[in-house]
Amino acid sequence: MQLGEFNASIRATIEFFVEQDLWLSTVYETSLPRSIEFNKLSLTSKDYPAVYDRGLSLSHYNLLLTDFSYFQFSHASPSEYALAYYPNPRLSGSPEAIEFYRSLERERDEGLLSDEEFSELVAEIPSKIFIPRVRFEYSGSQYRNVRHPGAHFHIGMSGEDRWPSGRKLSPKSFGLLMAKLYFADTWWQHSRFSWPEDEQHLHLADCLDGKLVASIRLDGVSQFLSNDEKMGFHFAALNGSPA
Repeated sequence: MQLGEFNASIRATIEFFVEQDLWLSTVYETSLPRSIEFNKLSLTSKDYPAVYDRGLSLSHYNLLLTDFSYFQFSHASPSEYALAYYPNPRLSGSPEAIEFYRSLERERDEGLLSDEEFSELVAEIPSKIFIPRVRFEYSGSQYRNVRHPGAHFHIGMSGEDRWPSGRKLSPKSFGLLMAKLYFADTWWQHSRFSWPEDEQHLHLADCLDGKLVASIRLDGVSQFLSNDEKMGFHFAALNGSPA
């Protein structure tokens, strides 16, 4: 993926989350610049809340969502790029924790809590990590047949787990996939599969599942996937007949 395509996909991702009322702020509309401080911690620490907090404090992300989860999209070359989703370890995936946070916000806005009191109470929300960090990496230089897939996911903080993918993913496809998996209430409101089967054809135009498939189709297949790897387990898409 060329840099211009990558950056256009980042902007499309931002637009998607704005449309879904999940967007909070944007720092970079283009490939994320390198942060020595963040990279040093993220490569050496298994303490997810510490890594997440460092990225948040440095504003080292492309876009921030309403639950304070964020995305990082980094492009080094057409065959070297990484996409990452960092959920909020205290709020993401927990409706109860989000509602508690919103109640604190309301009390602060109404003057019942000072900014200092608000910050202290927020800091006391426990980190339960309901949703794992998810990274997608595409790397031709690191590719080794079977041992190190060219296109792969890391799920969680191990760093040694590489879930092979038969396809490349753009920032837009990755963002839509995270929305489908972790913002289900929003996603299913706009999916034809939430309707009775005999009515689904009436909702094709605005179906988010259709938009995800269309985006994945444009991304193309991984150029680093051998027959050995095709025989083994890997993530794939577009294997069925179009609806």
